[in-house]
Amino acid sequence: MSRFNPHPQVLSHLNVAITLNDVLKLIEPSGRHPQLIEIAEKTLGKVKTIWKPAAVYGWFEFQQTNSDPLLCSLKGTDSHSNISPGYAIKFLRHASHSLISVYTAGHEFELQSIKASSKGDFMEAYLIDLIGLLILKQTEQVIKKIAEKQAQKLGWGVSPFLSPGSVKGWDIEDQTNLCSLLPLEQINVKIRNAVLSPFKTVSCLIGLGVAYKTIIVGSTCEVCTKNHDCRMKLIQTIN
Repeated sequence: MSRFNPHPQVLSHLNVAITLNDVLKLIEPSGRHPQLIEIAEKTLGKVKTIWKPAAVYGWFEFQQTNSDPLLCSLKGTDSHSNISPGYAIKFLRHASHSLISVYTAGHEFELQSIKASSKGDFMEAYLIDLIGLLILKQTEQVIKKIAEKQAQKLGWGVSPFLSPGSVKGWDIEDQTNLCSLLPLEQINVKIRNAVLSPFKTVSCLIGLGVAYKTIIVGSTCEVCTKNHDCRMKLIQTIN
């Protein structure tokens, strides 16, 4: 692990740039009435002052166990955990190390969504949800770049972006094991019953290894549990 920083790193001043056009691209053209556009512009202006995307990440040795071909061991300097990525194991065959990260749109952002819903402003709550997806997508790109830069420095390649609960076979319950490796409190994130809070928070794993052929972190849409009902595909084209 000498080639990797042994301590978890926190990114607390991430900048995201989301435009009204970005938000409108996530809405069906038939639904873009002037009134909705006005509400979207107002909502975007309101949440721009409160979103606080942050991330924590760390580097861990990655190894499949001999006792169970679907069980993997993640080992850091001061922490260790086993995960069961299920079908996603096919994307980790070449991994010798991994980047583990948790990132969030922030607590205040979630409170604004709850506030809108409680007042019956369901359109605003819906738009906040769309904006949250855009925030997470831009933050995801930051995490991917960190993995790609490290792999490039070592002359290695990278796996696709993998997240518990999204890839078939990798149950959301395993998120607890994955997140136990990181100091979530440093970005004001909590986990209870395998669910992360604030709600707009994501955990992920990216494998690194000398045998990978690609240097760009891709997606696993073909095995995603939301493959046929996914707004994130559209977001991919925005960023």
